[in-house]
Amino acid sequence: MYQTARDLREEGAEVHIVADAVSSRTPENKVIGLQRMDSFGATVTSVETVLFELMGIAEGDKFKQLLKVVK
Repeated sequence: MYQTARDLREEGAEVHIVADAVSSRTPENKVIGLQRMDSFGATVTSVETVLFELMGIAEGDKFKQLLKVVK
């Protein structure tokens, strides 16, 4: 993932890494990889943040249903 993210950033793409949806051989390698991707401009985020951003608003029945999934 690191190399793909780096290459995409070099091409000018906006890159978002969903930290709790990726893995590595060791927890330490994951932390290092995420830090390196952050350092070259990738946005490191979480599944919960992505879901709430996709919702757009924090109200209504769909939002309430999403809260049940997230919790």
